[in-house]
Order: sequence, then structure tokens, then C-alpha cells
Amino acid sequence: MLILEFNISFNRFMETSECKVATEKVNEKMSTYLRKTPVKSDCSMEKTLHVISGKWKPAILSELLRTDIVRLKDIQKGLPEASKRALTKQLNEMIEDRLIEKKDFNEFPKRTEYSLSPLGTRLSSVFLALTKFGDLL
Repeated sequence: MLILEFNISFNRFMETSECKVATEKVNEKMSTYLRKTPVKSDCSMEKTLHVISGKWKPAILSELLRTDIVRLKDIQKGLPEASKRALTKQLNEMIEDRLIEKKDFNEFPKRTEYSLSPLGTRLSSVFLALTKFGDLL
């Protein structure tokens, strides 16, 4: 009974103009999100380092290089200390940079898969070189 009353109260609140204004403000802020450091450089090496650098990007890209297709929950299992929001943000940046592709399936529950784009697969040689260099250290 208490849950039903809460749902009714919540639905009434969601219909108020106060809630609609707050929702519009949040949506507006989310749609105007800009990267803190946009890619501007003409230097090829700097561009490459920029698109693969990030707290979780190397780990995400390594996982995508190992397996063809991954879902967000698979990435989260491998990186339990990373928040869903941080992973999603970095995945979206890599989609924007054309390194990975996102495929949404129109089913319930919603399923989304990520895979390397043709441009992203060319990073395998970059990661191999970084691995070999890391082994020298």
C-alpha cells in the first residue's frame, strides 16, 4: 500500500511544471557536453595519443582488441573500480573519434554492443608497439 501511494505521489510530481523545468535543464546540460580537451593538433602523434589516452580507454581498447564484441557489463566486470558513467563517457568519446562502433538492439531488456571500427582495428599495431616498449622498462 505504501509503495502504491509513493508511486502515485511520484507520478503527480513528475507531471508538475517544476519537475518538467528541472528535467529540461538536465537534458540541456547533457546535450551541450563538450570535451574538456578537444582534438585540435596537426601533429599526428599527438592526435593518436589524445584519442587513446584517458583513464579507462587503454583498458577498453585492449578488451576490444582481444574480443570482437563487448557489452558494457563485460567491461565493468573487468574494471570493477570504474563507474558506469566514466566508462560510458569514454566509450562515447571513442565513438565520436570513430575508434569504436555502437550497435543498439531493439529488444527488451535493451542490449548494446561495442566493437572496433575499421580505424580502431588499426590500433592493434600501436598497442603491440606500446606493449613491447613497456616490456623494455
